[in-house]
Amino acid sequence: MDINEVISSAGYDFLRTDPRLEDRIALLTFGGSISYGLNTPESDIDIRGIIMPDPDDLLSPDLARQENAQQDEHLIYGNYGFEQYIDRETDTSLYVLSKIFGLLYKCNPNTIEILGCRPEHYTMVNKYGRLLLDNREVFLSKFAYSSFAGYARGQFQRLKNAIGKDNGSNVFKCISLADSIERIQSHLSEVCPNYRRENLKMYITDSKGETITVNGKPVEAYDVGVLFNEDISEITVNGKPIPDRDVQLRFTLELDNIPANEFNVVTNEITSGIKEFNKHLGHRNHKKDVYHLNKHAMHLIRLYLMGEDILSRGEIVTYREKEHDLLMSIKTGEFFNEEQNSLNSKFFDMAADFDKRMLKAYENSKLPDRPDMVKVKGLLRDIHLSYLSSLLK
Repeated sequence: MDINEVISSAGYDFLRTDPRLEDRIALLTFGGSISYGLNTPESDIDIRGIIMPDPDDLLSPDLARQENAQQDEHLIYGNYGFEQYIDRETDTSLYVLSKIFGLLYKCNPNTIEILGCRPEHYTMVNKYGRLLLDNREVFLSKFAYSSFAGYARGQFQRLKNAIGKDNGSNVFKCISLADSIERIQSHLSEVCPNYRRENLKMYITDSKGETITVNGKPVEAYDVGVLFNEDISEITVNGKPIPDRDVQLRFTLELDNIPANEFNVVTNEITSGIKEFNKHLGHRNHKKDVYHLNKHAMHLIRLYLMGEDILSRGEIVTYREKEHDLLMSIKTGEFFNEEQNSLNSKFFDMAADFDKRMLKAYENSKLPDRPDMVKVKGLLRDIHLSYLSSLLK
């Protein structure tokens, strides 16, 4: 599909006429199934892109905050002004440069993929967009593990909810919560110099603090593989069955001589993470039709594949040509049991295997633990300065 032909239609005239866009577009590309090479004739067309900021947002950020009240249905504002443009009729989403830098730094799956599309899928790439594409490697780090694995595991749990494979066990809930807290730790170790991941230890226990056994195997808080079980048939402590309601997640938090401001950040982040998890706990997925269940399952595996590429080879590969047949077989229902209205055990085993592969890729990755902030800030500064200079000519 030709992206220039797509955006030349009347439905995309806003790209050429809206004052927030026009000459500010840094690049456009396909999103969704077309960008992944997994589209069918019935697939929707998604457009994603990056735009340069309003100069006033760069030069007068305090005043930019006051503009929030003036936004229309297409514009999303944040703390420092205009951050995103959305056109729902054409499923087009454009990020302002400074906004997407923050997401790229964390290796956010929905935005990092914008930098890994096929060359022919890009259009309207100006010199700022080209600078970003040419320096995409500055955003690659081991953050990809927590971002992609965390997102994939969350998707997997929602998929289990949708097909009725999650029986609501506290074991699933506790391990899912532990996985969520573990991802928060990446942020804490970055913003709090005196905090280390080993300061917080998590345990899955019974009501008395004893280690539990699930389906005959001892379980720890970090045993995310349990999430890929189809069900939990037996929970025991010291060989004796216990009720599921007795299963708990427990913390040991050791903070010695930590500054008060960092203590406040650590406790607030962990508390907020627990509250957010519990807030969404009872929101089970609406029943999905078979097509969307299979599509959801396909994208789950795609996330693992893309995350593994980043960690093992330092490459952003959005277009999944190599795994096209596997992914399309999931999408077309080869792993779906219609009689049981569920994905079969082969899919569960495959998802568990990809989760293990990503962990191995993380452990062996030569990427830095986090992006070099000096390089990231330097790239953003250079682009902004060049952009502002061009406006003065």
